[in-house]
Amino acid sequence: VLGLPIDYRAPAIYLSDIVVTIYLISFIVTNFKSLANIANKFKNFIIVLLIFNFYLFASTIFSTSKEASLIFNLRILVYSLLAIAAAYTISKRSTQKYALVIISFSLMLQSLLIFSQFTMQKSQGLWIVGERSFQSTTPGIAHVTLFGQQLLRPYGTFPHPNVAGAFLALGLILIFQSRKIIAFVAGIATVLTFSRTAFVTLLLAVFLGLPTPKKLISIALTIILAFLIGPTILNSIPTDSIAERLLLIQAALDISLVQPAFGIGSNNFILELSKLNLFSPAETRLLQPVHNVFLLILAENGVIGLLLFAALLLAVARNVKGKVKTALFLTILTYASVDHFLWTLAQGQLMFWLTLAYIISGKKT
Repeated sequence: VLGLPIDYRAPAIYLSDIVVTIYLISFIVTNFKSLANIANKFKNFIIVLLIFNFYLFASTIFSTSKEASLIFNLRILVYSLLAIAAAYTISKRSTQKYALVIISFSLMLQSLLIFSQFTMQKSQGLWIVGERSFQSTTPGIAHVTLFGQQLLRPYGTFPHPNVAGAFLALGLILIFQSRKIIAFVAGIATVLTFSRTAFVTLLLAVFLGLPTPKKLISIALTIILAFLIGPTILNSIPTDSIAERLLLIQAALDISLVQPAFGIGSNNFILELSKLNLFSPAETRLLQPVHNVFLLILAENGVIGLLLFAALLLAVARNVKGKVKTALFLTILTYASVDHFLWTLAQGQLMFWLTLAYIISGKKT
């Protein structure tokens, strides 16, 4: 875009894509005789999902850059099919305990890496598992000011600390009741990411798990704390970041008017954004997605695409029963409202579709 390489638009095949594809093929082969029963089990979700995916591919004819849209839509198709297969797998009691073990193991590994990165203030050279190469002086790296000192925010194996915070938050919600020690370690790691959204979602999850009398007490304490430390927290939020996000929100609304019904095509937001010639308060050109999945889908896939996406979430919401699933669903909605990685990054897409899979799996939590 404008002669600059943009990672979001770069065609890429990840190892996870290959693993997911192999898993889907093996799932179909193994459960071939039961596919009709599986389809009936998740009928409402599958119907909306297939319509949504069909629309994404069909609307490519209106796309600004058709190749970029096709590649993006293909990954959405594969990962959304993964959600169906994973939902069926999770619904089996024999696999539920193994899923928790894998999640616990992943949380522990990410937490230990986050501790190391924060302590050493640099990456640990684990590029083989996806860790970026960085140190506290790397340009554009995420920092936090603590006690007057600028410190590196740890990334784990994710592209940004906020993505790492999302992974830890979702994992913590799943294992909190059964793996207290790992949850404690992962909780500290979440704090070290300094992800405000992760803090909010975890507090929400804790609140949902409290009995009614304690909920009333927690509401009162929250209001008191809001008055006491609210101004300090607000002052700590970079005004440049807020201004940048507001500019992108307005840009998304403007871009949505280009093709209101069908949108400009998946993965074309940055290409269209470049035509607006927008700059951040720091005088850098804005070439990134809007930090809101709903606005991003509205701009790229139009009103029809947004309505179908909303229908998909409503189909999932029908399966939200119990404190864990409620917390997971609200966490997904929160992140989708304040960031874009659940829709634009492969790791975020895996988190998104696998979380939906857990919710619709039928497991009562």
